[in-house]
This record gives sequence, structure tokens and C-alpha cells, in this order.
Amino acid sequence: MVAGENNRKRTLPAVSAQAGKVLSPRPRRPLLLCAAVLAAAFLSAGCAGVSADKARANFYSGRLAHANENLRDIPPGDKDEILLLSERGMIRQSLGLYDESSKDWREATEINDRLAQYSLSRHTASFIANDNVLTYRGLPFERTILYSFLAKNYLAQSNWDYAAICARNIIGHLENPNGFPDIPYSRYLAAFCLELINDRGNAAIQYRAASASAKSLVIDPASGSITPAATNAAARPAASENSAAGAGDFAGELVCFIGIGKMPKWCLSEYEYDMAPYADIYYGDTHLGRSYPFSNTAELMAASRKRLEALQVSKDATRVVVKEVISETVGSQNQALGDITRLILFALEEPDARCWETLPLWLEVARVPCPAGLANYRVEFKTSGGVVLKSKTVTAPISRRGKIYISFCRDLEEAHP
Repeated sequence: MVAGENNRKRTLPAVSAQAGKVLSPRPRRPLLLCAAVLAAAFLSAGCAGVSADKARANFYSGRLAHANENLRDIPPGDKDEILLLSERGMIRQSLGLYDESSKDWREATEINDRLAQYSLSRHTASFIANDNVLTYRGLPFERTILYSFLAKNYLAQSNWDYAAICARNIIGHLENPNGFPDIPYSRYLAAFCLELINDRGNAAIQYRAASASAKSLVIDPASGSITPAATNAAARPAASENSAAGAGDFAGELVCFIGIGKMPKWCLSEYEYDMAPYADIYYGDTHLGRSYPFSNTAELMAASRKRLEALQVSKDATRVVVKEVISETVGSQNQALGDITRLILFALEEPDARCWETLPLWLEVARVPCPAGLANYRVEFKTSGGVVLKSKTVTAPISRRGKIYISFCRDLEEAHP
């Protein structure tokens, strides 16, 4: 747009030779409306500076350093900035870069807090185009899980107080769900963080909430111990001569947060959609115990979008009306232009399918006995039927608070150069 009226080239009004009358300029409304349509299309396209797909593909292929490099430069103010920071934070956590990962996730939460007062211009544009023009904030469960993974960074660094702050943020997010699903995994993690700072009363409240929400599991509010519900007792493996259960020299306790599988777009095998896989944990040849599934991110996504659709109905109906009014207004002055306008506007109508794709599919917890001075453990990831999918030895992170050892791992392995 030219800056200022005084800088515009002035033109004389056209004069009719026959009538000697000044003719009014042609109506400009269709032109302005077309400009609005094109602006909406531009907004819906958004910034194309950084694509996360290559980073996600490298991440799931085990090329973690390449994935981190793919997202090295995230443009400030990009409408997908929170999503890109979430993805990069996960990649950096998997690389053991806990400070850098925490910085990404803290920045994402700060932007999200600021977006509580969203941009009116972009919100208005979403009525003309679609919700992809809006700045990505993530579904409520994604915002909550962000604090859960941030807490794990602090647990890895023995920063119990910061982990407890994350726990309180998790509880705050789950306090008034507004019809969105509860997250037993986050409940349990929040309770455990509070347990570590000896806030046992509030920890017990969250353990009870996690137990009620998980349904297939029973969690002791005093100790946080995990057992299958009576209807699922068969899922609990029987103790063997190589089991640590009851062993006197296994006075420690390992609490391990385990991620298995990939978000649906990246799944390569059917077990990720089947009954929950699990992880068996070993110290040497001694079986310490197994993990139990608390949350499934695909199910959280589906339930959240179903709830969002119910809340979105009125906005979608309004958007259709707005588009029809614009098309009819343009068509009343130029039928062909009106048809083109309608075609463009409704071609822009598409759902917002953006999501945090480096999240594990299954979020599980193991709480098992372990020896004092634990320096490593072996994990066997298995299908629900007990078939071994892969195995890995974990040496880090392993932090310690008294007799409790804290760790987390995932069924991803870094590819060799």
C-alpha cells in the first residue's frame, strides 16, 4: 500500500462528451473483497520457513543430531513456533541436552501464556480462511504433557524443586478440564514429583486421581506402587527365581517413565495400534519388574478433537455464513468474480491437523525394586503378548533421591553415523 493520500497520483474524473456530466468511478467493492480473499489465502499458507517433517523423519530414524539441526533456526513469531519448539525440545531431550530442551519447552509455555490474549486480526482471518491461520497452541492434553516432559528434564538433573513446579502446573491444567480427557500419566508424574519434595498429602491426592483415571491400574496413594486391577491380574508377570521381588539386597526403588511407539502418522508396525505393549526391566539377569500403560496419546488426541468439534460447531457455521455473504456480495456485481471468490474461499476450508508428532504413542510407568548404587539397567520392549521388539541398556539419565532412583527411556535408538 502507498504511504499516505498525498503521495498518490491524482487523476481527474472522467467526463462524458455527450452529457457533459462527471462520471462516478467504477465500484471498487469487488476488488476490495477479492483482496480480502487473497489476503486470507496468504495467511492460511503461513510462514514456510521451517518444515518439521524432515526433523520428525530423522528423529524416528534415530538420526537425532540431524533432526536437531533441521530445527536449528525457528523464526520468532512464526504461527507454528510453539509446535516447532515442542518438537525440538523432544529431540534435544532424547539427545540428553536437558538444558537446551528445557529452554525450548519453557519458551513454548511462555508463548502459550501470552496467547491467552490472542491476535484479533488472525482470529478474524480464521473466519474467512480456516483455523490453520491461527497461531498453534496445541490441544489441552499437549499443553499438559509439555509440562510432564519438562518435569522429566528436571528429574534427570536432580532439580526436585523445579520438577515440583511443573507438577503444580500439570495439576492446574487438569483442574477444570471442560470436557477434555484426563491424563493419568501426567497425574502420576505430578504426584511423584510432589512425593520427592515430601509433599505426601498432595501426592496422595494425585495418585488417587491417577488410579481413578487409569481404570485398569490400582495405585497405592501412600507409596505410589502400581498393580493391575483385578480384571487385568493376568497382565502381572509371576515372580521367578530371577525376580527381584522380595530380595533383601534390592532395597532401592527405580521409578522409570517409559515411552513406546510413535504417533499414528509415523507408525511402522501394527503393535502400536494393538493392545498396549510394555517394557520388562532387568538388572543383569535379574528381572526387576515391568511397566504399565497409563495414557495413549492417539486416544487423547481423538477424544480431544471430538470435544473440540463440539465446541467448534458454532464457529464453523458462522464461517460458512460469512463466506457465503462475501461470495454473494461479489457475485451481485460480477457473477464470474463471485463464482471464483466462492471457489477460493471454500477451497481454503480445511481442518487444523497440526499436532506434536514426536510424542510417544504409549506413556507408561514402571516402579520396581532395584539394588543400591544402580548405574544401569536393561529394558526389553515387548508386544502385549510378550514378543520382544527391541532391547537397550540405559545408563543415563539415572538420578537419585535417597533410596529412589529416577530414570526415563524410549524405544528409540540413535542411528550409527
